[in-house]
Amino acid sequence: MAKPVKVTIKLTSAVVIEGVICKAGQQVDVAQDLAKDLLNRGRGTLLEDASDESDEIDLSKMTKAQLVEVALEYEIENPDALNKADLIDAISAKANAEDD
Repeated sequence: MAKPVKVTIKLTSAVVIEGVICKAGQQVDVAQDLAKDLLNRGRGTLLEDASDESDEIDLSKMTKAQLVEVALEYEIENPDALNKADLIDAISAKANAEDD
């Protein structure tokens, strides 16, 4: 049986991994499947080549339910009332504001 591939991600929110609470900003090595799940849910960013911007999550490929979950993490008010395009705009604006 092949050894599972480990991926290093930087958490963007607190999560529980294997029964351990991991804080936002922490770098963790996780199995590839868990890394994909965390990245798709907006809970982390992939750490590889910092100059490679293709690692960013494409919000347009996420479902509305996934976008609502991300919006709640960004403390966007009443995300259920927004349509998908408005959710993407609101999340992008919050994310860009936090980067500044």
